[in-house]
Amino acid sequence: MQTRVETKSRKRVRVAAGDIFAVPLDAEHQRFGYIRTYQDVDVGILPIISKARILSIAEMPTVSSVLDVFLFQDALKTGRWPHIGNLPFTDEESAWAPARKQVAAWRPEVKMVVFRGHFIAAAKFGQYDELPLFQKFDEEDVIREILQRADEFLVMDS
Repeated sequence: MQTRVETKSRKRVRVAAGDIFAVPLDAEHQRFGYIRTYQDVDVGILPIISKARILSIAEMPTVSSVLDVFLFQDALKTGRWPHIGNLPFTDEESAWAPARKQVAAWRPEVKMVVFRGHFIAAAKFGQYDELPLFQKFDEEDVIREILQRADEFLVMDS
């Protein structure tokens, strides 16, 4: 059973593209994963886990994501996931999550691409099959994904 780490509630956080947040993974070992926000409500999961402390922005070894997902951002905006700083994107285009395909279970023949916060018909967008899947995550999904991939991530001890 997963133990949830509760962090001190703070005032509402204003989320901006490039913000880095620590994701509390467990209370017992004090491990943290990391995400970086894009424009809109998408985040990139970073391939980093720290033990016993939260990394500073200067210690971030990479900001390249291993998975980009739509995230319901309550944990970010309420301060449950600590905001550790902002690393701005190099340009406007890179501040948006990459294009992803939307697979609708109720109408699989309708092929849409999620691009810059909009749903675009695959025929109009020009590609579909080679794109990664558009996924909607909540807090627990992000934690579960980081823990499942933990063996592939860089682990930074204190």
